[in-house]
Amino acid sequence: MRFVPILIAGGGPVGMTLALALGRLGMQSMLVERNPDTTKHPKMDITNVRSMELFRRLGLAQSLRMVAVPESHCFDVAWVTTMAGHELHRFRYPSVIEKRAEIAHRNDGSQPLEPAMRVSQVVIEPALKRAVEAEPLVVSKFGTAFEDCAQDADGVTVVVRDTVTGRTETMRCA
Repeated sequence: MRFVPILIAGGGPVGMTLALALGRLGMQSMLVERNPDTTKHPKMDITNVRSMELFRRLGLAQSLRMVAVPESHCFDVAWVTTMAGHELHRFRYPSVIEKRAEIAHRNDGSQPLEPAMRVSQVVIEPALKRAVEAEPLVVSKFGTAFEDCAQDADGVTVVVRDTVTGRTETMRCA
């Protein structure tokens, strides 16, 4: 039976970020995702400042910003009667460029290190997947579903299933 120190079930942004963080800490892991590839359906819109600080620490902030909405675009949210109608209300949020200027101007420790980023999950997942696949301490298996687990005093026994062949594999994890 194969031993995998850490098994991560789910290859969305959180699972892939966890795999990268563990890899950077020198820990081996396996990431399994039931879907054969990254999502094709629009999901998330804003990556908050705390996530951006984590991506900065992982050395990914700049490469992820390359696939995001351009830094000059504002993050405003508007309520309108229809697309051709009139605006009811607008929440104003600065662009990345404007927020960086505010961070530099204040420079008193009250500001984040990285501004938020506007990016769809459809776009950010492939960028994260490339980083995961380049991380030598992470084995990523898309098209592999987490099926079951049982914990005992010495660890966890996990069953995963290949979603194409239906073949299952039982592994031991710490």
